[in-house]
Amino acid sequence: MYNSSPENTDLINWLLEGDISLQYQTKRDLLGYDDLKLRQRICSEGWGKAFLSRQKADGHWGIRFYQPKWTSTHYTLLDLRSLNIDPSIPRIESILTKILEEEKGKDGGICPIGSVQLSDVCINGMFLNYACYFRVPEKSLHSVVDFLLTQHMNEGWWL
Repeated sequence: MYNSSPENTDLINWLLEGDISLQYQTKRDLLGYDDLKLRQRICSEGWGKAFLSRQKADGHWGIRFYQPKWTSTHYTLLDLRSLNIDPSIPRIESILTKILEEEKGKDGGICPIGSVQLSDVCINGMFLNYACYFRVPEKSLHSVVDFLLTQHMNEGWWL
């Protein structure tokens, strides 16, 4: 937990005045109180609501899964995960199912970058981060994990 010095108390109070997701994470991570009702509000207030409101009819944010890069579905899902938004939102489950159906490469990984034939280790690592958070069934992720395991080099490095 945190040290209750005046400086830290001021910082905690400042964080508790911020976005609803910051309030939730401050209470959970710094104050040791997991306020699930506060967490549920992330969908309907602040940054969480703003992100969700920009989802298009086809389920994507941006143009596609990885275009344009920083406002794409991929990075939006990563941000929503970082906000600790409720992991059981049906429309997020739906777009994750769509990604797994449409973006898998021949190597089993998520391969959204045009003519590139090999999936990218970083994209797949980030994908697994939020796919697990949003409770994608384990069986659906096996090929992604298998792809990542093929990228481990004998020297201990990853490609």
